[in-house]
Amino acid sequence: MMRMVFNIAEIFGYIASLFVAISLLMSSFLLLRVLNLIGAVAFVIYGILLGSIPIVITNGFITAIDIWYLLRMLRPDLNGVRYIPVGPEKRHLVDDFVALNLEDIVTFFPDFRVERLGEVFRRGGTAFVAIRDLNIIGFALAEPVPQVESTRDADLRDLYGTIHRDLYPERSLLVPVDYIRRKYRGLGLFRRLYRAIEEHSEGQVEFLLATIPANARTHRRYLEKTAYKPVRETARWALLVKDLRAEG
Repeated sequence: MMRMVFNIAEIFGYIASLFVAISLLMSSFLLLRVLNLIGAVAFVIYGILLGSIPIVITNGFITAIDIWYLLRMLRPDLNGVRYIPVGPEKRHLVDDFVALNLEDIVTFFPDFRVERLGEVFRRGGTAFVAIRDLNIIGFALAEPVPQVESTRDADLRDLYGTIHRDLYPERSLLVPVDYIRRKYRGLGLFRRLYRAIEEHSEGQVEFLLATIPANARTHRRYLEKTAYKPVRETARWALLVKDLRAEG
């Protein structure tokens, strides 16, 4: 019987060690806390099976800390992140951030290029900068729906034509980029972005649109996770629509 208890205890010990070790490899604060919490709980069980009070106390304390941080991170009123609309007069803030994070941005938005920011401002668009503790941790771009003749790309002309013909261009904004640094992903910050866009437009914007490369799987998974719905797809591009009214 004692041998069985020790075997079970060893299993929990290995599980705990594995999750704690993996958690230290995470660049995302959310994943780090979740995996560390699993490891700490496993260590508590390990300590109980061994009858080791110090292990139980130490990892019980770590469990409480992880839960406390997770509650802070997952509650939008406590995570300390806010989106601020930025016009062309302050575009240097976005330029500096893009220069530092361009490689990672292109990983998620393969069609993004530095010149895109200037194009958005020339079309009367806005950059929404995510701020936490006075540091920029992300940004999004939002612009009026381009006219069909604004591009030579036949597939994009097809999608823009669909928007102007069948959707709601006067109540919509095109969002070509919505980027957050890796460690802050998974916190549901997109909801704050949507509120910031609604407030900035004084309730005039009801739909967000995204035209993405058809092979941009990572970007598409993110959009569908945040309730964008596919509307039309060509050989090279896909059009997805987000109804902001559903967020209310």
